[in-house]
Amino acid sequence: MANYLDDNLNQSVFLDINYLEVLGDNTFEFCLYQLMTHTLDLDAFHKRYKNKNVGRKAYPPAILLRVIFYAYYRGITSSRAIERCCKTDLKFMALAAGKTPHFTTIADFVSSYTDEMRAVFHKVLMICCKSGLVGKEHFAIDGCKLPSDASKEWSGTHTDLQKKSDKLKASAQKIIERHLSNDSDKNSGDKGRELKTADTLIKNAAKIDEFLKNNDKRQGVGKRKKEVQSNITDNDSTKMTTSKGTIQGYNCQTVADELHQIVVATEAFGVGQDQSLLKPMIERIRESLGDDCLNDNVLLTADTGYSSEDNMKYLFDEGINAVVPDTHFRQRDPKIAGSETVEAVEKPLFF
Repeated sequence: MANYLDDNLNQSVFLDINYLEVLGDNTFEFCLYQLMTHTLDLDAFHKRYKNKNVGRKAYPPAILLRVIFYAYYRGITSSRAIERCCKTDLKFMALAAGKTPHFTTIADFVSSYTDEMRAVFHKVLMICCKSGLVGKEHFAIDGCKLPSDASKEWSGTHTDLQKKSDKLKASAQKIIERHLSNDSDKNSGDKGRELKTADTLIKNAAKIDEFLKNNDKRQGVGKRKKEVQSNITDNDSTKMTTSKGTIQGYNCQTVADELHQIVVATEAFGVGQDQSLLKPMIERIRESLGDDCLNDNVLLTADTGYSSEDNMKYLFDEGINAVVPDTHFRQRDPKIAGSETVEAVEKPLFF
């Protein structure tokens, strides 16, 4: 008969844990702890706390910043998920010093300290530069399209949204008129549901009308100056076509340094095309690293999505050493110019 180890889950265990030892030495978690606790100046966060004599004790900003930044590092952006990790993940528990902030506390902190957190990111970037982690020899720009919480069904030009509002009002009016004409009907359950539907339609129409009253038309960027679609839930986002279909979201751009892939600039734009975002991202690089960071010894690379005549002229006028291939660069490559695959890719959709 086999001699197995004990397998009993119905028992209490006292674990001797030192949170600092859990973070380890020379690890990302330990560096994050040192930065947020002993290196960075967090006075901008402390200024808003005025609970010295009243209210319950607050979570130290350093704790919240540690768990939030570590969650971002792990690809976690949900406040509920961060709360859950602080209860179940030992690394999170160590960074939170055993505290378990509620998800509403985390969400309120992120939304209330957006500018301060942006400044912290910049301070970390400056520390990376001083530590020799940013080579400043080659920067690469790229982006991806991410969905927002807004529904694309609530997007449209101001004319389209006005038509949608009128249609909702007309549908609600028909329901009310039908209810009044059948007022003697004893089927009160159906009538109740119809009235609730009419009330919802009226509220949605009022929401559209309020948006149209308080928001101007959105104009396109670059040469495209005609009106682009607005969204009554998140007007900064835009409707974009991706490989996974059409989404309502943002075009998230990032610039990374080649040496250790340190991100030196990032921004989310409510613009679908990458062409109009090359100049803004170059300006973000200069804001982060200084005006002279894109000198003759620095190479900037981007894919064909950023290629346009205006962008090439801008790079030339600014004296930026950049490599941005146009959409037909493969056809000029003698190694693959005759490939059937290249011809199929480069073949225009319309003649």
